[in-house]
Amino acid sequence: MKKLLIILIMMLFVPVFADTLPFYMNSVPKSAIGLYQTDKTLVLRTNPDANAPVIKTFEFSYIPENMPVNLFAVLLNDRKLGFLYATDIDEDGWVEVIYDKQIGAKGWVQTDDKMQFLPWINFYNLYGRKYGLAVMKDAPKDIYTLYAQCEDKSQALSKLNYIQKVKMVKVSGNWALVTVLDLDKTPKSGWMKWRDSDGTIFAFPAIK
Repeated sequence: MKKLLIILIMMLFVPVFADTLPFYMNSVPKSAIGLYQTDKTLVLRTNPDANAPVIKTFEFSYIPENMPVNLFAVLLNDRKLGFLYATDIDEDGWVEVIYDKQIGAKGWVQTDDKMQFLPWINFYNLYGRKYGLAVMKDAPKDIYTLYAQCEDKSQALSKLNYIQKVKMVKVSGNWALVTVLDLDKTPKSGWMKWRDSDGTIFAFPAIK
């Protein structure tokens, strides 16, 4: 009983960290075409029109315990950096985003900067090259094979056992050219499939 009480007390005093990153394949909606970087204020509308009804307005403090849940695809509070999943774009600078990941609710937000919306390729080239990739915890075993070319029928170069670190060089379609540090500490290079043809993502930039 005494041990249980101590554990409960420790849990109460553990700081709340609301940082968010996807770790499983179903964390990333297949309908997502990229990510939208949020401002401090987020105004969501029913349609891509400045006069359309407002669905919700968010004000972000980046204080972990005050941040909304089920909203962010990526959230790093210390850096005041947040991204939402984007599912559509409009030619006038509007982006459709998912604002409730649990139920898939969507709304439209107008961009203030053309770099706020990053298609997957741009996002990976920017953040994947800088931070490397993290393979999803439930990624299929064939992802642990590096190939000579960026195609399924290419020659297999290496079978990976326990990935320590993935450095990304570039992206080509659903493939990423990477150098991987495996369990044996020997760097291995080749093409890794970061996304399936149906939109399932196997590896995500390890932003920190």
